[in-house]
Amino acid sequence: MAARLFTRRAVGGLGLVTVFAAGVGARTGSAQPSGPVGHVTITQTQVSLLGSVSWGSGTLTFEGHTHRFRVRGLGVGGIGVSELRANGDVYALSRLADFPGLYGAARAGAVAGSAAVRGGVWLQNPAGVSIQLRPQRTGVALQIGADGLLIELE
Repeated sequence: MAARLFTRRAVGGLGLVTVFAAGVGARTGSAQPSGPVGHVTITQTQVSLLGSVSWGSGTLTFEGHTHRFRVRGLGVGGIGVSELRANGDVYALSRLADFPGLYGAARAGAVAGSAAVRGGVWLQNPAGVSIQLRPQRTGVALQIGADGLLIELE
């Protein structure tokens, strides 16, 4: 219970501010994208010891077709091992070629057992594609830092 409270407060304190790794700009206070044009599901494992590395896979449903992709990530901060399962909506995607790329997000919180991040996490790539993820993490981890997430179509 204490871990869930800490997670909610830490993530709530961040709001939905997105920090973009490797020079991918920041999104603060801009208007919400018009409406979702696709849907994603992601399964990812993350191992952290001051730095973090993650890997996983997912699917994108866009224009009536399902596309598989790989997810790789590097981050700063944290300690522990956790698994992430997430689903979310995709915005500002007009062609499939704009979906792959480096996405960035801010993160903070504690995971002990199973905890959901309320409100979700916003990610954006240099092509302007945004993803609002609703993650569910399991495992034991303390995380503070920023992540870069690389999505590659299979």
